[in-house]
Amino acid sequence: MIFKNISDKPIAINELAEIVDKQILSTSILDNEDINISFFSFADLENISEEQYSGDVLFYVISGSCFIKIKEAETHLKTGDLLKVQAGTLHEVHAKEPFRMMQITLKH
Repeated sequence: MIFKNISDKPIAINELAEIVDKQILSTSILDNEDINISFFSFADLENISEEQYSGDVLFYVISGSCFIKIKEAETHLKTGDLLKVQAGTLHEVHAKEPFRMMQITLKH
């Protein structure tokens, strides 16, 4: 496994996922045939429309809060919350305020 976009020295999450007005930014630190680990930042009211992955996805909210919509249900996540989304499940991510998250996606 080779990590990218980080060194062997401490780094602030803010440096991997800076919040920029009217944007969603992402930084991948690991991407191979088994797993992808990325950090995301969402500006206020930004969203990712319906998507799905072939493997399970784990969302961890680092700062702020968001909503993950699965089918008709919205789940509110706040700083420190973790949510697993099953493989093949359509979902959306909505920012109600600026937030940062880590996403771990298993590839099947």
